[in-house]
Amino acid sequence: MIRNVKSLTTLAFGLSFAVAACSSTTTSDPLEGAPEVAAVQMPLTNNSAADGTATDADAIDPATLAADELDQTSVPATTDATELGQLRGEVKRLNDSIRDFLTPVVAMIRDVDPSYQVGDLKMWGPVTRGATQYRFFLRHVTGHQWGWRLDARVAGSAETYSHVAAGEIKVGAKVRRGTGVMGFDLDALAAVDPTVTAQGQILAGFRHGDLGTSIGYAVRHFTRDPATDAPVDALLRAVHLKDGFNRLRMAYHGNVEGTATDAEELVLARVRHQRGIGGRSDMIVLEGDVPAGQAWVISHCWNKELKSGFREVRTCPLDGIGGASCAVTASTGDRGNCPVLLQTADLPPTDPSAPMSDDSDPNSDVTAPTDIPTVAADAPSN
Repeated sequence: MIRNVKSLTTLAFGLSFAVAACSSTTTSDPLEGAPEVAAVQMPLTNNSAADGTATDADAIDPATLAADELDQTSVPATTDATELGQLRGEVKRLNDSIRDFLTPVVAMIRDVDPSYQVGDLKMWGPVTRGATQYRFFLRHVTGHQWGWRLDARVAGSAETYSHVAAGEIKVGAKVRRGTGVMGFDLDALAAVDPTVTAQGQILAGFRHGDLGTSIGYAVRHFTRDPATDAPVDALLRAVHLKDGFNRLRMAYHGNVEGTATDAEELVLARVRHQRGIGGRSDMIVLEGDVPAGQAWVISHCWNKELKSGFREVRTCPLDGIGGASCAVTASTGDRGNCPVLLQTADLPPTDPSAPMSDDSDPNSDVTAPTDIPTVAADAPSN
């Protein structure tokens, strides 16, 4: 069916990313290429209250979500492991920033027919949420390849829509999962939505495979709230294995426990958590109250109840991080309390923008795109 044909021009989303071999899908779901939070979320412990991971409300069709993508109600929402509490907060900031874009998408298309359609291009909206008007485009490119774009502008205005997010996907064995890229422009969204305080850009490349999910993020000048948090530019990573093992790389500014003042340090973290067993974080802490030429190396382990079992702080020279020249300055608990598979440290690079591979990644090294996916031909400007 074609509705209001004169108001739309054909969009051509260029699927420029390299597509890996994926299991074929036989779904006839017309929304199989639409974006969801669960597809690009960063999971740590999978408690939605603490980590900001997906719930039924984030799904286009809750029945299609895998059990390990949803809130794990058996996971405690609180922890006495200081670093874990801070890390969960930073994970939630990232996930909530992605949710700012995809909540309007789910609200527009969940159980709702498109407003307009021309060939393989569909549009939902415009719809107004609060002070912002949104519209969403979904284009079936070919086979199981799809492209999408989210536009927004101030409600009631005649201004040109801003392109605030876009993505491309080759769907694999499950709807809305596969290989693809997404990009989110927080500056553009905050300019038309007064409820959004975050700034910067979030770029994500993802691959969902039989053994797990791999996501590479690039955050550019990203902060959830510039009034309270300094922005960061970094490459982040999330590997979620099917047995419930989450392996993360993170970078953020935060006040580290044990430092002299409330000044924020730059925290570079490698985090590993196994569902039902426990986890470990290994951090390199720079700047803030850490003297120039030095770094703090903090290792922290917790059990399946998220109770702290071991925490050690070492002061190291920048040219000898983790080596024999480091000195232990604080230690609590016993190293033997760390989960068996997490007895040894795994430190991230000292450069937050340097790549970091993961030997346990079942999908090889997935990387973020260099920019938000673009549309080869414009949609209507108003």
